[in-house]
Amino acid sequence: MTDLPHSSILLIEDEPVLAMDVEACLTAAGYRVVGPAANTADAFRLIADHQLDLVILDLNLGTEMAYALPDFLADREIPFIILTGHSSTMVAERHRKRPFLQKPYVAANLLRSIRETLNDINGRRPLKQA
Repeated sequence: MTDLPHSSILLIEDEPVLAMDVEACLTAAGYRVVGPAANTADAFRLIADHQLDLVILDLNLGTEMAYALPDFLADREIPFIILTGHSSTMVAERHRKRPFLQKPYVAANLLRSIRETLNDINGRRPLKQA
């Protein structure tokens, strides 16, 4: 896994306009976007069906909170960035040191967080975990 173009990033986001914006940002930066998944069922299916380098995860997916997804991803050692409108206090203690961005996001900050996370998993720095 590397931060070079063609890294596969799953986008889990239920807001269509924001999903399109994030997808356009990632595609322009050379990443391959899987999804978006608008609910946990779609997210679990896409995780099972694709080889992923990274996941961008919103915690609030419409009427459901996606609290099971961070544990599922961590247990499978799939790196993720939480991108949500909620504060970091909504994140389970186990994942509070994971990369976190609050909406509205700044594209440069998201891309920097992606590069840093992909670099972390490539052994350049230890992955920030609880």
